[in-house]
Amino acid sequence: MPSRKRTLGLSVAALIGAGALVGGYVVAESFSSGDASRPGDNLAVGANGKGASGAARGQALADTLKEHPSLASHRMPLAYVAEKLDQSGGEASGEILNGPAQESYDQRAYPHAFVGTARRVAAANAYTRASARARTQAGQLVLRRAQGTANVRTWKSLGPQGGLQSRLTTYTGTPAIVSGRTTSMAIEKPCSVTRCTLFVGTAGGGVWRTTSALAATPRWRPIGQDIPSNAIGTVYLSPNGDLYVGTGEANGSSDSEAGVGLYRSSDGGKTFAKVDTFVHSHDFTLNRSISSIVVARNDPRHLFLGTAVGRHGSSSVNGGRFTAPGSAKVGLYESRDGGRSWHLSLSENSDVVDPRSPNGSDFFRGGISKIVADPSHAGVVYASMFDYGLFRRAGHGPWQQIYTIKTPGSEATTLSNRVEFAVATLPDGHTRIYLGDSTYYDNTTAGFLRTDDATRGRPTWVTLSNPHPGTPGYGSYNFCEAQCYYDMVVATPPQRPAQVFLSGSMNYNELAVFGGPGDSNGRAVVRSVDKGRHFTDMTNDAQPHPHGLHPDHHALVFVPGSKGETFFTASDGGIVRQSGPFVDTSSQCAARGLSGTELSDCRQYLSAIPTKNDAVNTGLGTLQFQSVSVDGHVLQGGTQDNGTWESDASQGWTETVGGDGGQSAFNAANPAIRYHSYYAPQHDVSFHSGGATSWDWISDRLLASGESGSFYTPFTADPVVAGTVFDGLQHIWRSTDNGGKEAFLNKYCNELTGDYGNRPHACGDFVPMGGAAGDLSGGDPANYVVAVDRAPSDRSTMWAATRYGHVYFSANANAHEASAVSYQRVDEALGLPQRFVSGIAIDPRNPDHVFISYSGYSAYSPGGHVYEVRWNPATGKGHARDLSFDLGDQPVTDIVLVPATGTLFVSTDFGVLTRTVDSHAWVATQGLPKVAVYGLTLDESGNELFAATHGRGIWKLPLK
Repeated sequence: MPSRKRTLGLSVAALIGAGALVGGYVVAESFSSGDASRPGDNLAVGANGKGASGAARGQALADTLKEHPSLASHRMPLAYVAEKLDQSGGEASGEILNGPAQESYDQRAYPHAFVGTARRVAAANAYTRASARARTQAGQLVLRRAQGTANVRTWKSLGPQGGLQSRLTTYTGTPAIVSGRTTSMAIEKPCSVTRCTLFVGTAGGGVWRTTSALAATPRWRPIGQDIPSNAIGTVYLSPNGDLYVGTGEANGSSDSEAGVGLYRSSDGGKTFAKVDTFVHSHDFTLNRSISSIVVARNDPRHLFLGTAVGRHGSSSVNGGRFTAPGSAKVGLYESRDGGRSWHLSLSENSDVVDPRSPNGSDFFRGGISKIVADPSHAGVVYASMFDYGLFRRAGHGPWQQIYTIKTPGSEATTLSNRVEFAVATLPDGHTRIYLGDSTYYDNTTAGFLRTDDATRGRPTWVTLSNPHPGTPGYGSYNFCEAQCYYDMVVATPPQRPAQVFLSGSMNYNELAVFGGPGDSNGRAVVRSVDKGRHFTDMTNDAQPHPHGLHPDHHALVFVPGSKGETFFTASDGGIVRQSGPFVDTSSQCAARGLSGTELSDCRQYLSAIPTKNDAVNTGLGTLQFQSVSVDGHVLQGGTQDNGTWESDASQGWTETVGGDGGQSAFNAANPAIRYHSYYAPQHDVSFHSGGATSWDWISDRLLASGESGSFYTPFTADPVVAGTVFDGLQHIWRSTDNGGKEAFLNKYCNELTGDYGNRPHACGDFVPMGGAAGDLSGGDPANYVVAVDRAPSDRSTMWAATRYGHVYFSANANAHEASAVSYQRVDEALGLPQRFVSGIAIDPRNPDHVFISYSGYSAYSPGGHVYEVRWNPATGKGHARDLSFDLGDQPVTDIVLVPATGTLFVSTDFGVLTRTVDSHAWVATQGLPKVAVYGLTLDESGNELFAATHGRGIWKLPLK
């Protein structure tokens, strides 16, 4: 069967260097085996994938740019374009086998393969105790002393409360307001301009509500603070008005985190209570995700609940590769007494964890993707199952499979198969079902079908999609690209059975802005009004400066009474309200230089598009930050899948570059020189205050090294020696001139206009420190460098650490010759834990005095989570003191020292805690929602502390 995908001559994997994609995601081929005793040993990011040199990358770029010159002057970073094209919409596709959340899980599990439920519960309880201490008189005293204030101050959100994507980071060139990944929506009836209530669930920011969903700027507020997870799989309004929230995301990306159960609110979301979900005294929702909930129309106590694989583990706040031992079977569970008792109503064979595999090899087979009650046949329920098909049950009868994929239950399709569907009532009372099958044509190519009598014994399915361009069915062919497991939606408006909407990722290769022909606007969302035969493209609206959609769609809901002409779509970029009447803009196709089937397709797609696409993300602060850097009043922060953002005190937040966002930094002497990271050792420098057109690529030599490193490498700028930057792989690599000479980088290596084909040498001049002895991995590529910190009090001292807890001291990190840099290993002499080092805080008054934080669990590998270290480099001796005290066995993600007072702040999976020098009590700081905090940063004055949260944006705590 012919594929709809058009190539650009070279695959972008070849274009960028055979597996080392810039600005995006780890290539799956890099991760093929592992040792269960050391989880993730083969999961390090190979710095150049399959070993392509920087020169080879440059030549591939040159060849491609010659063939497709439009990309050379493209208004979006070439690295970002390359990532999207290679992965066919790959916000998730490269991360399915590895990514930041799996790495995070490995850190906690080491040296084991799993994090047990008991450890998670113990960590959460430890944070709860620290929160309780904050309410005591003694705890309030600790907080006042820690902050240096007469009264306890609380955290303040800095946003983005819906951030601005500049024109250079959108596909239409029109600025947009975005928020974080939104996984589910539910809308109340009635809905009017004066009051319309919309509930949304997000991947990392919890549950939000607005009562003004149709306003120009809806007013959002977070709800569900009593739900102990911010990873939401589904929100559902029952017929009697109860609001159900299922935790755990079933979309399968690297941070589609497993959940902690089902919650119900009977007061519009003001309060929630956990619904019992037990079978034989075992909670079947733990370590799983809840993908769908349905309550019977005539019996509010009759519940159907679908579980699916929490693809990456068992933590309520960040994922992991393996499903924890003892997790319940995925499937459809049923209760007839409001949740007091349950039974497994529908199940098939599912994937079993293979502990010898680096990812567990337990993908999606057997999980439930959707449950729907028939709107016109009482007691009839439908459920779709990953890797099997569609099932139906009438009343108390058995479940019957009424649609079966070509290879049901096959290991060949378990990673990629998903079935989604929508149910409608026909005028004659029959039930119509629209169905998408992600492996209908082959293991990765989706098809679209329909039956008009779903209640008959064996429904007849009509194939509507067609793999041939220019045919009516081509508009639904492969509609969710090759990642339907992550983003796949089929929806039909109530009382409009001839209408159907499909959504998924984005057809990047059809966009002119990505070097494609321009025969569509991307087809992120498409609509049919003739029973699924012809589709039109909802991606851009009909405004003079079109507002386009963000890629990767997970949910769609219709405004009641709008006849399908007003609806909300939810994606990795938040929520957009799309409105008719639908407008014919097919006259634009003639100006796109199209002919033949491409022209025919374009005219069809643009024959009815929305009048207006309104991003309604202002106030919705759900971006998932990895880190934050600060210089004066300017902040930078990298986010999961949503690029790197910048903010100052007067202009709010702007996304300065797309792709993935890791570390960022400022030049020590000139804050106009800034750095940002994608994933892996892939970095840019800007010599012009982070302007969207100013980013220059500096990472060829890092990629060419072949060294392994973390998903987000520990890129850092020297706090004293201006222009010197470091990155940790197996060696620590150094550049002393911001990654390269400005004139050369601007001419040859600019992300938008770089003359890659004519450059005389590589982009970036990083060199490894310490020669052969500088390989701090000890010959084990899995033991790469994860922390690099330079002392602010001199020009030479550096502390560094590796993944397995090796801690190093260097007294000459800025030696003229990089090969002359030497290290002393200190962890063995000091008896420090052999666990992942998550942070190093150097005393600015004494570079031989540091504080070190550790991830992992003491129950798995001995030792605490916070240590004070004093080291004498002259004697090679020192001592370490465990400061964990009553912190409990909870992994720490970062650490900050306030030098004026000696106060420590640490971040965890649940918030931020503090301890003063005269206290053994760790106390939770106040005002921060319960959310995973991945990074802490203290400004130079020491007056403010900043927290990067994974789902609730950036927060600030005043210290004086």
